[in-house]
This record gives sequence, C-alpha cells and structure tokens, in this order.
Amino acid sequence: MNRKKIILPCLFIAGLFIYTGYKVSKLSERIQRIEDKLGGTKNILCNQKDTVERVRKSVVRIVGGHGEGSGFAVKRGGFILTNFHVIADELAPKVILPDNTFETAQVIMADKIADLAILKIEKDIPTLNFARLNWVTPAEEVMAIGYPLGGGLDGESFITRGAISRFVFDKENNLKYILTDMTLINGVSGGPMVNICGEAVGIACAGLPPGGMGVAISSDSIFERVVKMFASENPLKDVKKITFNPDKNPLEAVRSFYNYLKLRSMENAFGLLSDNFIKGFSFEDWLKGYESMLDTNIVLIKPDKKIADRIHVKLSTKDLVDEKIVYKYFEGLWDVRKEQGRWLLWRPKIKEVKDPEQTWFLDIEMIGGIEKFLKERKDFVEDIGLAMYELWIEPGNEYLSLEELYRRAKGN
Repeated sequence: MNRKKIILPCLFIAGLFIYTGYKVSKLSERIQRIEDKLGGTKNILCNQKDTVERVRKSVVRIVGGHGEGSGFAVKRGGFILTNFHVIADELAPKVILPDNTFETAQVIMADKIADLAILKIEKDIPTLNFARLNWVTPAEEVMAIGYPLGGGLDGESFITRGAISRFVFDKENNLKYILTDMTLINGVSGGPMVNICGEAVGIACAGLPPGGMGVAISSDSIFERVVKMFASENPLKDVKKITFNPDKNPLEAVRSFYNYLKLRSMENAFGLLSDNFIKGFSFEDWLKGYESMLDTNIVLIKPDKKIADRIHVKLSTKDLVDEKIVYKYFEGLWDVRKEQGRWLLWRPKIKEVKDPEQTWFLDIEMIGGIEKFLKERKDFVEDIGLAMYELWIEPGNEYLSLEELYRRAKGN
C-alpha cells in the first residue's frame, strides 16, 4: 500500500513533466515560426507601430517633369536614394519633405541599368539603416513605404505589407532582387522596403500584375552599385544636362526663363524679364506668384514663322497646394526684344488649357509638314518621320530645315 502511495505521485509528476515538455516544445515551435516570420530573434523586440512612425520621417516624395515617386534618406547631410526612372530626364527634381515643405534637389550620382539615383538636398532628415541580405529570410514580413501615385494622393506616406517570396539574381547586370507577395502602387517606387525593425532590405522598384507581386532591389545590390557610382569617373553620365544661353536668340531666352523656374533659380529668371513686363513690381512681389510651384516643364517651343522675335510655347506646371499636387497646362506666346545686347521677355499672351487632349502635346503643324515633305520625296516611311520629329523637338534644333532634319534622320 505504501508503494502505491509512492508510485502514483511519481507517475503523476512524470506525466506532468512530459506534458509540460510537450507544451514547451509546441510553444518553442510557435515562437520559432514567429521568429521566422519576423526575420529572427532580434525582430521580436521591434514594434510595428513605432517602426512605421520612425520610417515615415525618412521617406520623401520626389516630383520631376515626367516622373513622380518616392525616396528615402540614406546618409546625413541630405542624401536621398530613389529609383533612376523616377528622375529620368529631369533637370531639377523636387523633394517634398514629411513636413510638406519642398526643396530643389541636385542629382549627384545615377545608374540607369541598376535603376538607382542619389539626390542631395540642403535639409537634413533622419536616415534609415540597411539590413544585409544574409540577415533576411524568405517568408519574412516586410513593408513598403512611399507615396502612391507620387503626388496624386495627399496625406501621409502609404504602407503596404507583405512577405518575401524569394530572391532572384540578374546575372547579366549583377543585381539581386527581392520578390514579395505585396502589391506595389505607382508612386511607391523609390521608397524603402523595410523589415519589422525599420531596416531597409531594399528599394521598391516595380509592381508586377500577376498575383500582385512587388519587386525590390536588394540592399546588397544597392551597396555594390553605390560603391561603383562613387568610384566612377562620370557618375552623372546617365543624367540629362541643361545649358543656358539666353543671349543667343529669342527662343533661347524664353527657354532659359522657364528652365530657371524649373531649377527655382528665381533671381536668374526674374533677370530675363523686361521693365515693360515688370512695370514697377519688385522681385519679392513677383516671387509670391511662384511660392507653391514645384515644377515647370516646356512641352513645345518654337519661333513664329511670320513675326520676328515671337516665340510660341506650351507648358505644364505642378504646384503644391494643401499637401496635394495640382497639374495645370498653358499655351501662348512671348514677344522678345533685345535691349543693351540682351534678349529680354517683353510681352506675354499665355492662357490656361483645361484638360488638354493627347494631340495637344504634339505639334500637329510640324507633323503635317514632315508628312508632306516625305511624300514629295516619295520616301514616306513612318520611322523616318518620327525620327525627324524627335530631332526637331530636341533643344537647339528648332531652327533646322526639313531638309536638314531629313538628312540627320537618315544618318547622313
């Protein structure tokens, strides 16, 4: 009887140990799954809410003449990383900061193939740290943070959540990409893809329709390409250049005026206005009309065929109004006069165009002239006509004859 009294408690205690061990084992498995999902033990200590609030302070909107997207601070001193396609063909991208102020950025390095660019602004904002790829595991949860549709939606940056599906290596260009199951919206390109602790595992670059797959350039590839850009003799070889020659002719005076506005070199722009236009207004008074202007883009510019020193122009503008980007379109003409050896903008006749059709962005008169020219030569090839038009709209080619455009288009 005494033995039974001893054996039963022992069996109970042994069973309790086995049950407890089983529960601990299951709990360990669950913790391990959570660790795997979050990307490791250290990530369990991170709070998603705090991470989002902190990362948002480093993410910016980037606005150019043809592209819009996101970017984020990667180095103290105002260094911003974004995708090259966001600032492609842009002379002076504008960076809208989290406090809704904006600055004109300088592109200091770019890599078209890797789709990366580094901008520089004056204001210093908090930077993000990078996570090396060997710290990142498939199935780990990540977030892409950026501004959907660039400036199309106002308010705070947008958060997209998902998990890493796999890694893909582009052997030809030596780039590693992160594939996720999240859907990336236009405008988020250039923004960071971060883990639960707010470390950037990559830069969001594309959204693929099948299954809503989101793609990011990995942090390791970013490190490698940035080092190469720093070491390059010409880190700006892929970046569009701009030259100013306002004293050359009336057309270059008008072009320079609007390009100075694009660069927000406002004093230089004001210096191209004649007394006839200013009529006693000070620079400070004139500047008030451009306080909200983010960008000015010349759509078309050409000299008048009949009236000397008259320039026709079509423009698109972007203004930051109450956290939202407002798009406007204008067309008209400038009369330009030479005073004391300088071409100055004398008198404008510019009007706003509401909801322009697609053909508004083309010079139908020039297209018709090219078609007629090619038919007369019995060489009406669509590719040649397109090449002639593209040559003509390049800055500096506006005065070329159809014969010269034809010769260049043919490669002669």
